[in-house]
Amino acid sequence: MTTSKPGTLIIALGNRVEAGTPLGPLEGTPLSGFSPSSGTGRLHAVADCSRLAKAPAVHPVRFALTSDSLARLCSNGRCRWEVPGDGHWPPFLDALDALSRLRIDEEEVEPTLEEAEIAEAVHVLSLGEYPQEEENGDAWRRYEEAWRCRDEWLARWQDAQDRLATAAASLNACPWLRQWAAAHVDVRAAAAEKLRLTATRFYVPKALADAAAVDGLPAPALPSDGSFGIFGDQASSVTSAVWRAWCASATTDARPLSAAALSAEEVLYEALGRRRNGVDEAKQSLHRLTDTWAAAARLAAAEQTAGRPWCLIGVRVPPRPLARRDGSAYQALTSWQLAVIAVYQVTADWHRAVVALWVPQGIGHQLLTAAPSLRTVDLLGDTEDWAAPASTLLAAWEPDRHDARVR
Repeated sequence: MTTSKPGTLIIALGNRVEAGTPLGPLEGTPLSGFSPSSGTGRLHAVADCSRLAKAPAVHPVRFALTSDSLARLCSNGRCRWEVPGDGHWPPFLDALDALSRLRIDEEEVEPTLEEAEIAEAVHVLSLGEYPQEEENGDAWRRYEEAWRCRDEWLARWQDAQDRLATAAASLNACPWLRQWAAAHVDVRAAAAEKLRLTATRFYVPKALADAAAVDGLPAPALPSDGSFGIFGDQASSVTSAVWRAWCASATTDARPLSAAALSAEEVLYEALGRRRNGVDEAKQSLHRLTDTWAAAARLAAAEQTAGRPWCLIGVRVPPRPLARRDGSAYQALTSWQLAVIAVYQVTADWHRAVVALWVPQGIGHQLLTAAPSLRTVDLLGDTEDWAAPASTLLAAWEPDRHDARVR
C-alpha cells in the first residue's frame, strides 16, 4: 500500500483483496482502468500491464467496484488502483492483513516439541525455577532445556492469542466482514485453545495468587540488623530501590516469588559498586528480606482467598501493539496477566477477543484494578446474573459501553 497524493492510496486490489470478499460500504467505489477490446477480460490499472501484451487492442474503462468487478481485477502487483485514503479503506485493508495472519501454516499444524519433551520440562520446573545444586552441570542443562521448551511453547500460544485479538479489533472496525471471516477465526481459535491447554501445564496457580497479593504489602523498613549500614545515608533509598525491583518482578512475572529475588539482587549489586567491607552481610540481609516479603505475600494471598467465593471476571484481550521505531515491541500484557488468562479461562469469544476467567478473590481484585490498558468487568456484578452460564454473561458484555462494573 502506497500513497500517490494527499487523501489517496495506491493499492494492488486484485492481489490484495481476494474475490468474494464482502465490500460493505466500499461497494460502488469508482475506479478507472483498462481492459481488452473484448470487454470481457480482466480489468487492469495500467495500460502497459504485462498481461495485456497479447491483447489486440486496449481500451480505457470506468467502472464501480462490485463483487463482479472485484473478481475481474488483474492480480499483477503492478496493477495498482487509486482509492480514497480516508473513510473505510484503511481499516478494511488492516482487517484483511489481520485475517491473513489467522491462516494456519503447515508448520504450525505439526508440533515442534514432542510430548515427552514437554512432560520432562514440566516435571523439571515443578521442582523449582532453578537447580538445587548450583555446581551440578547436568542439572543446569536439564533446566536450560526446560526453560527453552517453556519459552517456545508460551511464545506460540501468545502469538496465536495476539493474532486473534488483533483480528477481532480489526473486525470491530469492519463489522460487514464478521460473517465472512468467522470460519478463519474459528479455526485459529481451536488451534489457540490446544496451545493454551498445554501452556497451563507450565504455570503454578498458587504462585499466581501469591503474586496478586504483592501490591497490598506495606513498604518495608530498613533491615534491623544494620547490614545496610554500608550504604550510609543512602541505606533507606537502597532499601526502597530493592523493594520496588522485587515488587515489579513479583507482580508482572508468572514464576514463583523466589524468582523475583534476582531482580532485587541486581539493584543491590549496582548499589554496592566497588564496596568491599560489609558486602557479604548486605547480600545475606537481602536474602532474608526477600524471603520475608515472599512469606508475607503468601500469607496475604491465603487471607484474601481461602474460604471466600471465587470471581467471574470478563477480560478483553488487547490486540498486538505496533512495533516501536527501534524494532522492539511493547507488550500489552504482562507475563502474569498472560498466565492468568491461560490458567483460569472457562470460556472465550475470539470473534470479540473477550474471555471469562473463574479466579480466586485476590486475582480477581488485581484484574479489576489493573492498568487502564486492560479492560475488565465483574460478570457477576448484577444480582440477577448469578444463575446465568459464563458464556451467556460474556456474550452480554459490551466492553465499549459504559458500565459501572467495568474497570
